Amino acid sequence: MKLNIKTTLYLYFCFSVLFGQEKGTNYKVFNKLINETKIEEHYSINEIRTIFENPALKEEPEVLQRFKKKPEKIKTYKQYKAIFFTEERLNGGVDFYFQHKNLLNKIMLEFDIDPLILVSIVGIETSYGKKSGEYSVFNSLYTQTANLPKRSTWATKELYELLLYSKEQNVSPFSLYGSYAGAFGYGQFIPSSFNKLSIDYDKNGEKNPYGWEDVLGSIAFYLTENGYPENNHNFSFRSPVWRSIRTYNRSDKYANTIIDFRNELSRRVFLSY
Repeated sequence: MKLNIKTTLYLYFCFSVLFGQEKGTNYKVFNKLINETKIEEHYSINEIRTIFENPALKEEPEVLQRFKKKPEKIKTYKQYKAIFFTEERLNGGVDFYFQHKNLLNKIMLEFDIDPLILVSIVGIETSYGKKSGEYSVFNSLYTQTANLPKRSTWATKELYELLLYSKEQNVSPFSLYGSYAGAFGYGQFIPSSFNKLSIDYDKNGEKNPYGWEDVLGSIAFYLTENGYPENNHNFSFRSPVWRSIRTYNRSDKYANTIIDFRNELSRRVFLSY
């Protein structure tokens, strides 16, 4: 009888994984990965085995603590906004705008999108690339799959998408670092969004999550694919622009902060001329 990869992997884990909580978690995550995704179409048994036996694989308790203390949930809007409205970040946004003005104007004309929205997103997400993440993306998603029932199915899908990215880029899935939620790069795309909505804007044959041309072009493309309208400068609450921004991080406080940050940047940029 010829066994398919799911059956083979199932038997492998049943008979070769050692006892213990960590190994039990290994099997739980592995089982969801092979049953809820099409991982077997892209990875061989030996490749899967290597990933789950990698000594870098571990649960991240701090990830779980971060989810319990998400600022958009426990803080008022005024408190949440204050996290990002610092002089350093606002002045950094003005500097970033002038440093990348030609690129931003090019993207503005091509996508018909407000360039200061793009600056605001990278400013709030990663402080213009200075803080792009401290957690292993694989381990973050692994931890969510194993421990957060409401996010488990989502995290399993993102784990699969991360493995697709790793295969395409020929890099270790443990080499990528990002947020506690599993986003990475200067634009903080989750793996599925990166795979589907990032673009090779500089046309060098690679979608680079750490290159500003690809990052800013990808954010613009993402927003337009999620409803950012043409010839529209209405940034009011629940406007089409606002709604497109909210898809980036599904929080009203986040979308409001991006808009408010953009408006303050606009004032400061104007005064800089």
